[in-house]
Amino acid sequence: MPMLMAASGIALMVPTMTNVTLSSVEPSRAGASGVLNTARQVGGMLGVATCGYFVRDTASTAFMHGMHLSLIVAVVLLFLGAALSFFCLDRER
Repeated sequence: MPMLMAASGIALMVPTMTNVTLSSVEPSRAGASGVLNTARQVGGMLGVATCGYFVRDTASTAFMHGMHLSLIVAVVLLFLGAALSFFCLDRER
C-alpha cells in the first residue's frame, strides 16, 4: 500500500512540475526542457541505485532495515533539494 501511494503521488506531481517549470521559461531558453528531463532521469537513476544499495540483503529483517535507511536518505535529500531550490531561486521574479 505505501508503494501504491508513493507511485500515485509521483504520477500526479511529475506532469504538474514539468508544466510549471517549462511554462516559466522564456522561449529563448528552449533547451530547458532537455535539462529538466536529463535531471529527472539522472535523479531517478541515482534514487533507484541508492535505495537498491541499502536493500541489497535478502534476509527479511535486513531488507526492512535497508528500506528504513533508504527512506531516511530520500527524506534528507528531499529537504536538501527543497532548501537549495528555495535559496537559489531568482528573487526578482
